[in-house]
Amino acid sequence: MLGELPLDQVGMAAVAEAAGIPLSSAYHFFGDIMDLWRELARTIATQQASEDLDLPPVSSWQELIKASLIHHQSAFNKDPAARKLMLGPHTPPDIKSAACKEDFRFGTALWMAVKKQFLLPELADSRELFFKALLIADVFFSLSVADHDRVTDEALNEAILAVVSYLSIYLPPQLAARA
Repeated sequence: MLGELPLDQVGMAAVAEAAGIPLSSAYHFFGDIMDLWRELARTIATQQASEDLDLPPVSSWQELIKASLIHHQSAFNKDPAARKLMLGPHTPPDIKSAACKEDFRFGTALWMAVKKQFLLPELADSRELFFKALLIADVFFSLSVADHDRVTDEALNEAILAVVSYLSIYLPPQLAARA
């Protein structure tokens, strides 16, 4: 439904009807539509984050960041509902906040993907750094969705540049590969 309608035009009654269940059953699972959106954002984030753990081996951490962001661009561009819910300009602040919290899941997955392939230096909380890096990427992705209803290659390239630049403050240009 989100792929076809604006967020504010999808309510619990429409969801219940599309699911073929009584409205009371829909409310049994979700107190209101915002609860449903938060759960959907969490589900999307969990799925996309788990896919970061399966990124192919690369020769540098910068290439891994690029591969991850290309993957996320593709995932959002293939799924209008995810794009609208997590990056769209009309997403309510309540849902934006929940999606932002899900970025910690993305950040942790990216941190784990890098850690799986490379030896990371000792940092206070490197998961936090990767979380912040993905918040930076989200800005470029969200601006692109607001202007073009998709994550453009230009936005992707800006996100890659910004994320790699940010992480370069904390990571050396070369990390030793794990054996």
